[in-house]
Amino acid sequence: MREILLESTFVSIDVEATGVDPVRAEIIEIACVRVEGGVITDRFSTLINPGHTLPQKITNLTGITNAMLVGKPTMEEVLPKFLKFVGDSIVVAHRVEKDIAFIDKYHRSLYGKRFRPPHICTLNLAKNVLPNLGRYSLSDLAGYFSIEYSRIHRAMDDAQTTAMVFLELLKLLWHRLGVGAYLEVKKLSKG
Repeated sequence: MREILLESTFVSIDVEATGVDPVRAEIIEIACVRVEGGVITDRFSTLINPGHTLPQKITNLTGITNAMLVGKPTMEEVLPKFLKFVGDSIVVAHRVEKDIAFIDKYHRSLYGKRFRPPHICTLNLAKNVLPNLGRYSLSDLAGYFSIEYSRIHRAMDDAQTTAMVFLELLKLLWHRLGVGAYLEVKKLSKG
């Protein structure tokens, strides 16, 4: 994977769930954007019925209500479409290990094997590239790079904002250090 990430393809993902623990919580929304050569070229997003009512704190956080999830597909129905969209692309997310852990739970249940795509965490990368920033929430990074970000904790907005933040981080790495290949960036995104 020597190809420069700014010029190649990656998929930025985000999930919203009924809680923070992938073992006990269920995904209620998943979204991803495909970025090719620095441009968002495709999007995938859906609400997901978790099979039970949402905790009020999750509705307060995301704005997703129980009524919005009635008649929506289950994660087991969505997973094959998500996997087709991601393909063999590098996966990027803010706290990527958390998102992968949620998806992995369903992947292991349906396919009997782990979901472990090549991946990069924008949170860890930002901490290593911008060590003096102090705050590294997706909202803080969007503000730092002057990226419009209005609907926090909605999967499509988070996935899209993460993609834009990642592109800005890649530009900094390329211009400052000449770093841009997956393995180089991956090394800098270790927590």
